Amino acid sequence: MEEKRRILEMVRSGEVGVEEALALLEAVEARSRAKGPLQVLRVRIHAYDEGKPVRVNVNLPLALAELVEAFLPQEAKATLAGKGVHLGDLLCLVREGVPEGKLVEIEAEEEGHPVQILVEVA
Repeated sequence: MEEKRRILEMVRSGEVGVEEALALLEAVEARSRAKGPLQVLRVRIHAYDEGKPVRVNVNLPLALAELVEAFLPQEAKATLAGKGVHLGDLLCLVREGVPEGKLVEIEAEEEGHPVQILVEVA
């Protein structure tokens, strides 16, 4: 029930649209019917853009992994692409089924600031 409430709060605050909220609610329902734990795709990006910190933390059910690209700001997508991480390829892996664990872990420095990117299945 708490997950559904969080999704509705995200709609109210404008973080997600109605279509995304419906997909999230369907995933929550599917999980409650499924046996076993829900696998989640976690994306964590800690970087800087023009000297300002950029933090992206996204947790999505694997069933909705395709939505991860819609949640990422353009700066985060550019950072991923600049580090050779192709989100489309990762999503193909997820659709095929991946074991739990880290898919991508990058620690680098850009313009004198640390950049950390972590994509994992939990």
